[in-house]
Amino acid sequence: MERIRAALFDHRRALAAALTVLAVLTAVQAARPDDTGVPVVVAASDLDSGHVLTSADLAEVSIPPGATPSHLLSVEAATGRRVAGPLRAGEPITDRRVIDPRDLSGHGDDAALTMVRLDDPSIAAGLRVGDRVDVVATDLDEQAGARVVAPAASIALLPRGDDLSGDAVSVGVVTDRAAALDLAAAAVDTRLSVIVSS
Repeated sequence: MERIRAALFDHRRALAAALTVLAVLTAVQAARPDDTGVPVVVAASDLDSGHVLTSADLAEVSIPPGATPSHLLSVEAATGRRVAGPLRAGEPITDRRVIDPRDLSGHGDDAALTMVRLDDPSIAAGLRVGDRVDVVATDLDEQAGARVVAPAASIALLPRGDDLSGDAVSVGVVTDRAAALDLAAAAVDTRLSVIVSS
């Protein structure tokens, strides 16, 4: 035991230097990004519902393979799409977090996009892309009451803020094809409005 203590004492400086080098190497290894991670496109900052994505809104991070959600979008695929609901910085961009009115694949095989004219622009001001709404038709003579023409439609397109100052605005809603035909017929002789549903 005395010999071991003596050897350690004689070589204490070399041993301390070796331990210091080992500690530095361990710290560098811990700070090095994980090469086994999967690149994922995420929101670079908090984004509002309806915001049209640009490449500046997106960032690419590396996360463990087991933590990756399905149906991730690339920067190219996400750019130009509208945010379906508010996004926090760092949230992965999937096909259900954004909406492209030209691509209705996430809404089922029978989905159709219909433009609905609203006589009251203030209604559109309270809507967000991704909202579920009931489209209601009211007879122009207002004697027959109101009826729901398209229940549980999804808001896919909203007018720009500077378009809300006119007498009427149009919003894009996604429904099934039967409801889209009912909407087209109702637009001829009724006034359309929307009610946000759960």
